[in-house]
Amino acid sequence: MQFIHLSDSHLGYRQYNLDERENDIYESFMECIDKIIEIKPDFVIHSGDLFESPQPSVNALRTAIEGFLKLKEKNIPIYLIHGNHDIPKSQQKGRPFGILKKIVGSSLKTFLREKSHVFKDSVFIGGIEYAPQNKIQKSHEDIQKIILDSKNYHKKILLFHQSVTPFMPQSFELQITDFPTDFNYFAGGHIHQRALKPVNDGNSVFSYAGSTEIMSVSEVSNYKKHKKGFYLGDLSRDFDINSVEKIDTECRNFLTDKKIENEKDLKELILELKSFENNLKKPILYCNVSENIFNTSLEELKSLVLYSRFNKIDEEGFESISFNENNIEEVFQEYVKQKEMPVDFVYQLYKKLLESEKECIEYTDNYFNNHYRGQ
Repeated sequence: MQFIHLSDSHLGYRQYNLDERENDIYESFMECIDKIIEIKPDFVIHSGDLFESPQPSVNALRTAIEGFLKLKEKNIPIYLIHGNHDIPKSQQKGRPFGILKKIVGSSLKTFLREKSHVFKDSVFIGGIEYAPQNKIQKSHEDIQKIILDSKNYHKKILLFHQSVTPFMPQSFELQITDFPTDFNYFAGGHIHQRALKPVNDGNSVFSYAGSTEIMSVSEVSNYKKHKKGFYLGDLSRDFDINSVEKIDTECRNFLTDKKIENEKDLKELILELKSFENNLKKPILYCNVSENIFNTSLEELKSLVLYSRFNKIDEEGFESISFNENNIEEVFQEYVKQKEMPVDFVYQLYKKLLESEKECIEYTDNYFNNHYRGQ
């Protein structure tokens, strides 16, 4: 019995505010769907952040529907939990998973009310929704209920969307000791880099499937080592880490380690970029440029890439940054996203600070009233 574990698709994310990058996100997701159909697993689990926003765009919703209906046509059910990006900020707003369930039907199982499902009377699948730090006690309660409900099953999977110590040493959310010891597979989301580790003396596997596309430049080095994609697990025999296989997908090329100190370096980089011309997708370039070259024309270089960001290095080694179209807003938002802070809140707070102190205070107070107080 085989299953697929994928996570953090972030459908609708517009990196650098570019249509091309939004489309890359959709294409990566659909590539995963097509590979899943080729593999023909028994079921699929998704560990949250299907969408970038709890109010997804029409294109994002359409892509999710198209992908899930393809799986339904092949009789492959999907088990899906809410990540932090899937949850509305206000309880009055509807959840996009409700729309998906109405269209996809019983092939899609979620865990908002029911904390567990059973696949063909043999595989127990528990799921805990994402919880902020102030609500983490609810996650502990859900885990205890899942443990009780799963006691009569031998094949068990637990979905979660949190950072977990010691796999994320600075996590203040969950500890690996919070998880049950008799589950086969812990299917994690929220962390965009892949991780696969044996736990419980090798009798269980702890996994972060990672994001299905590069969502931040901070993910590039890990992508070069471990790629993106999903995991394929096999429960038909004794389950251990050797029962899990990594399935890779391809992302747009990011060139992040380039340096131009002189004209020779510039010409060599231009030649390298021209080698991508047969590729339908132009690469993305992050480059350190010496001051004397920075002040010359870099237009030919820019024409060969989808997006470029240059760090100017002066003679004393100090850096300043040149943005595409001087768009500081997208740089700010990308930085906030890398730090796993609530992007919308931080960015709106930043804009309110520029407008008036009173609006800033009101905005902050309303945000914390809705998300933290009285919980």
